[in-house]
Order: sequence, then C-alpha cells, then structure tokens
Amino acid sequence: MNIAGIIAEYNPFHLGHLYHLQETRKKTAAEGIICVMSGHFVQRGEPSLVNKWARAEMALAHGADLVLELPALYATRSAYWFARGGVETLAHTGIVTHLSFGVEALEPEVLEKAAGLLAQETSDFQANLKNFLDEGLSFPKARAQALSLKIPEGEGIWHQPNIILALSYLRTIKEKKLAIKPVIIERQGAGYHDKNLIPGKYASASAIREELFKAPEPKEVSLKKVEEFLPQAAITILHREFAAGRGPLSLEDFAPQLLTLLRRSELLELQRIIDIKEGLENRIRSAANTATSIRDFLTKLKTKRYTYTRLQRFLIHLLLNYTMDKEAYLAEGPPYLRVLGFTSQGRKLLKIIKGNSPLPVITKGGHAQKYLTNCKNFSTFWEMEIKATNLYTLLYSEPKQRLGNLDYLKGPVYIPDNRHPIS
Repeated sequence: MNIAGIIAEYNPFHLGHLYHLQETRKKTAAEGIICVMSGHFVQRGEPSLVNKWARAEMALAHGADLVLELPALYATRSAYWFARGGVETLAHTGIVTHLSFGVEALEPEVLEKAAGLLAQETSDFQANLKNFLDEGLSFPKARAQALSLKIPEGEGIWHQPNIILALSYLRTIKEKKLAIKPVIIERQGAGYHDKNLIPGKYASASAIREELFKAPEPKEVSLKKVEEFLPQAAITILHREFAAGRGPLSLEDFAPQLLTLLRRSELLELQRIIDIKEGLENRIRSAANTATSIRDFLTKLKTKRYTYTRLQRFLIHLLLNYTMDKEAYLAEGPPYLRVLGFTSQGRKLLKIIKGNSPLPVITKGGHAQKYLTNCKNFSTFWEMEIKATNLYTLLYSEPKQRLGNLDYLKGPVYIPDNRHPIS
C-alpha cells in the first residue's frame, strides 16, 4: 500500500497546493495522503492567516486524507528543523512510503548529491561556509555560495526556500536512514517569495497574503481580489473565518504584545531566547525603545546576516517563551502525533497508524492528559501548542471568539469522503 506524505503550511491553501496534491496521488498511486502542517505560527516567523483547524479543513476538502500537526518547536525554527520535524512525524506513522515536495526545475541527482554533502560536510565545504559567514552573509546565502563551489549545477538557486527545504528533507531521510522514497513535483507558476499576482497563473501564498493585507478595505473585499488563485472550498472557508472574526492575522497584529515584551525584558531574558547571538540583545533593546510598529522594529535591526525572516522568528520565540533550554528536545524527535483532521479514508489510516506507531496518537486534547507526566518530552511540546493557540486566538477581531484552551475544546475536523477506499 502506497501512502504519500506532504509537509506544508497551507497559509492559505491555493491552486498550486491543489496541483501538488493531485500530482502526488498520480505519481505515487497513493491510497492515502497524509499532510503534516504547521499550527498557529509558521516557519517565516508569522502567525498563520487563519487557525490550524480551518487550514486543515482546506487540505482535506481538496484531496488530503489525514492532517497531522507539526509541533511549534519545529514549525518556527530553521528550514532544517522544520523539515526534520515533518519527516520524523511522517516516519512515526509507520505507514508513509513516499515524501512528496515541490521544487523549481533541478535534476533529482543534483539534489541528492547536495543533500549528501550537507549530511556529511567535508572540511573544505565547512571552511568555505565559514569564510562566507565571516563576510557577513546570512546563513542561507553563505551555505548557497559554499554549495555552488562544490556543486555548480545548482548555482543561483541553492538559496531558494523550496530548494533549501528539499535539501533538508533529503538530508533527514539520509541521516535517519528512513525507508521513505522522495517524490519531486516540479513547481508551477510563482516562486515561494514571488509577490506578483498574474491572472491565469499560480500565485504564491506570500503574494496572496500581501494582497489581503495591503488594502485598508474589509478583508472580505480583499479576499475577492485573490479568489481566482484559490480553489472553491478554500474560498468558502476563508470567507467563513473572516466573517466570524477569526482572521486574517498578521505579525503586525501582535505589535502591542511584542513591543511590551521587548521593552520590559531584561537583557539576560533576551539572551535566553532561541536564535539570539551575543551582542544582538543590545541592538534589540535599542530598536524596541524607538520602534512604533513591528515593521519599524525589523527595519532597524535587519542586516546582511540577520534577515527579516530570522528576526521574525525571534519575535515569535519571544512571544512563546521559546528559550535555549528547549532546543535540546528537537534532536529527540516529536513525542506524539497530533491529529487536526481526517476524511473517512483518513479514519481508516488512523486505525492502521495506531497499530504501527511507537508514539501516542492524540485525536482529542483531553487524551493528552494521561501522557503529560509519563511520556518523555510530551509536556514540553504539548504546553507550547496550548500557549501558541491561546495567544493566537487573543488577536481575533471578534471578542466572543477569543476563548482559551481550544486545543482541549476542539476535536479534529472531519470530512466524510470515500473517494479512495483502502481495499
């Protein structure tokens, strides 16, 4: 039985994602597709546009069978840890045979060669990487330059986000010696960071979000401008969430909370947050005292080495109190499988997973209680999810929607669907 895995954010789910799901099922002849998806905060260091259950519903409505949550400890880290958390989550289901991901045109053999180099870095690669970092380049750009010296076939694209993620997926499969077959789907239309909306073409999630937030008009009106880039169920779900006052959210919405934390935190407290290097905390304090918005704060801090994305991730880590001591948990892997939603086919997959996975499978928040004290690392990961959801919902525009502890109150999304029955 072929079961395909996909690691995604669906922020929001668009036509490019639909194409990826359809091509994945076609290429792998999969009897089921399991998606591992970020929760309420994403890898770029931003809150998700709408909540994780709504985004899981979009995926299920358009071809996914089961959606699992990527723990926040992985979802808000670098591409490597994001990828590793996702791949290990899929591996722990015990049934995933293929990992499908999209990249710009590049031969699979070249990607495999680069992933092998990253899994076992040579001394000259490490020396080149250090030299580029010493020149003040950000880590992604320094690594891209070092890779280009060793594997020139990828020169000019090693720095692209989807290439970086692809290398991280392949590297994890190699490092963990997993029996999962990579399946590459060539990306269509806009690149990951492409901000252009071109009629008749696939748009990036970044471009869709930017269009939603750039106009002062009601978001339901802005949404109509991007509907041609979204599949129908995603349009319906987004309209429902916006009308209910449950989004869309942006990092700027968290400005009062974040600027409060930045201005009141002691330097030692800032030093404890993940991703803070010695000396940066002083610049952070200075910028926080003069910044009047998140964009203003980021602009004051950005350098060649500290990109907007890295600084945004720092802000999310500060908000969630993601401190250095929690980093040690990443290498030990996810301690559970959290179910966000499933179809009728996904329900059958869940039954098989529960008989194959070495990890607890959490379908309802209340079920987590029995693992909090007797399952290694469970409480650290779980409590981070509770915190992330509680802080996320506080920013809803409709006060009645700002309930806490939704991870305990909401069950998985269920969409009846028997399109792909298991024999």
